[in-house]
Amino acid sequence: MTTSGTSAQSDGRAYGRDAGTWDPELVEVGAGTPSGELLRRYWHPIATSAEATERPREVRILGEDLILFRDRSGTPGLLEPRCCHRGTTLYFGRVEDDGIRCPYHGWLFAPDGTCIDQPCEPDGGRNRARYRQPWYPVVEYHGLLFAYLGPADRQPVFPRYDIFDGFDAETEEIEIVDHFAFGGPSVAPCNWFQTHENVMDPYHVFILHVAISGPQFSPQLEIWPRIEWQRHDWGITSTQDRDLPDGTILHRVTEVRVPTVRVIATPTLTVLGKTNNLSWALPIDDTTTRVFAMLRKPKGAEAQGMAVYAGDKSWFDLTDEEHQYYPGDYEAQVGQGPITRHSTERLATSDRGVSLVRRQFKEQVRIVADGGDPVGVSFDEAAGPETVVAGNYIVGPDTDLDTIPLSDSLRR
Repeated sequence: MTTSGTSAQSDGRAYGRDAGTWDPELVEVGAGTPSGELLRRYWHPIATSAEATERPREVRILGEDLILFRDRSGTPGLLEPRCCHRGTTLYFGRVEDDGIRCPYHGWLFAPDGTCIDQPCEPDGGRNRARYRQPWYPVVEYHGLLFAYLGPADRQPVFPRYDIFDGFDAETEEIEIVDHFAFGGPSVAPCNWFQTHENVMDPYHVFILHVAISGPQFSPQLEIWPRIEWQRHDWGITSTQDRDLPDGTILHRVTEVRVPTVRVIATPTLTVLGKTNNLSWALPIDDTTTRVFAMLRKPKGAEAQGMAVYAGDKSWFDLTDEEHQYYPGDYEAQVGQGPITRHSTERLATSDRGVSLVRRQFKEQVRIVADGGDPVGVSFDEAAGPETVVAGNYIVGPDTDLDTIPLSDSLRR
């Protein structure tokens, strides 16, 4: 006898199940793959400024193994490890005033790959201008290093963000946070996209961050909100409106920007108004992700509050057993496997935000494959900073809704 909806061959057991596959247009990051080529049209954070030193450092970015260094004049360089002369690695190279010198025959390469000395050749290399070590351009921004790994003729201007503009070093500081989302190491053994789409999944807050692990953020986030999603040229936003006990409304906005930027309103509500932080996912390769977070605060002030686990512990204080009892984003996303298997998912109405993120990303993959430029890139050197809308906005009876981002839900 079989139950309703099952066949005699299968009653829902795991035996013989479909192992499932992933969607390559979402997860593959290597050169030549459709999504990898989309990712190469943008600037990506690759390291903190402090990680670029006179000691060459191996870095892996979008599946490519590279060497990062900073010459003695202070200029960072990002080069292919294999020397263009005889192929040894520049990992053992010596950093000098204006570049890195290969340990094998001493060819000296500037941060832009230019060969500026060949000591074994007549006159230091009469033809050295003909040789260039493969390289990528690097930009330094508020303590992070960003690289562009795409075609030279489609290199966009480096994007700045309004929440970091007008920074006053006398009274403010920008902190680079070295952790995964709101708990966990900065490097996670899973595909970048399953960490990225989580930002447009507000429903998991009530289950993972409240019902399962106990309240990990502000008690006000335990209030069930009205949730809507909005699509923009540059990405997807989510608004969550909560009726607070004092009669005001907490209008919370989160955003993701194509391809890897996520802007999350502080879940501890320590920052009201527009958010003070932004983070990027770096796809190291198909199964490894590093998260970089940047936040702006008054000099000497405490960093924004973090998630708590087991009542009063940080993620890093938990034992292995406690991680199982009090999981967070790290456990949930790494727990999907090195690459989640999209074909076995069963998306529901609460996953609409995730579906919007996936659909927009795949549209951009195909635009690039067809020879176009994706959203969110600019070739205008005079363009102003990108405007962030994410934040925690308290709305009362006298609040001018025109000052509140994405407030259409409040007007109804």
